[in-house]
Amino acid sequence: MQFELSACPHDAASIAVAMRALDAHATVTLDAAHGRLEVLTQASAAQVLEKLQWLGCAARLLEQPVHISGGSTCCGSCG
Repeated sequence: MQFELSACPHDAASIAVAMRALDAHATVTLDAAHGRLEVLTQASAAQVLEKLQWLGCAARLLEQPVHISGGSTCCGSCG
C-alpha cells in the first residue's frame, strides 16, 4: 500500500523499524523528495496509518498506485 506524506521527520530505516513492530517481514520504500511511502505488509492500512501518526508523520492512503523509485510499481518503461 502507498501513502502520501505531508510531513514525516523520519528516514526509511526508522519507518521500517516501526513497521516491523506490526509485521516482522514488512518492507518500506520512501521517496522523501516526493512525499511518497510504500509499505508492503500484512498489517492493515489503518494500522500503518496509526503507526505513522505515532511517529509524527502526517499521511494519507493513496487510492491509485504511483511510481516510487525502487518500489514495486516500477513497470520498467522509465527513461
